[in-house]
Amino acid sequence: MKKILIFVIGFFILTNLSFAQNSIDNAKKEKVPINITADKLIAQENIGLYTFIGNVVAKRKDATLYADKMDVYKDKNTGDVSKIVCIGNVVITQPGKVAKADEGIYELKDQKVTLIGNAYVKSGKNVIKSNMIVYYLDRKYAVAQGTKNERVDVTIYPNEKQTSNQTKEQK
Repeated sequence: MKKILIFVIGFFILTNLSFAQNSIDNAKKEKVPINITADKLIAQENIGLYTFIGNVVAKRKDATLYADKMDVYKDKNTGDVSKIVCIGNVVITQPGKVAKADEGIYELKDQKVTLIGNAYVKSGKNVIKSNMIVYYLDRKYAVAQGTKNERVDVTIYPNEKQTSNQTKEQK
């Protein structure tokens, strides 16, 4: 039963959270800029930390991230972004897809996205809710973790598209 549950959760998140990987891959290939707006920015270049505070909105192509606060960490040696931490009312949207949590962490080196606290992912009508969802983008591997009082909740709708073979078999 545990293996089946892990497979179902992995399959669901693989097909529904992979939009984050697609956005990242496309942005790397196309060098697509990110536009970030906030009420305040504190740039600590000497330590490679950029803190956006208040009504943070980050947009890249058709993906938009909202948060109360966003910390962007840069690698001192390469200047590349190494980690992004979003806190408070975290929402990530793309057409037909949404992810929400109290906190979101993206670790670029490990290709890991962690949604913490009231984690929620929806794609189409399919939904997963959990206290925490960890998704490894490069391995397409996910773990959803409940709490003592709140279990992982997954709703998956069957694909309504039918192939010609399925239609013939039903007749």
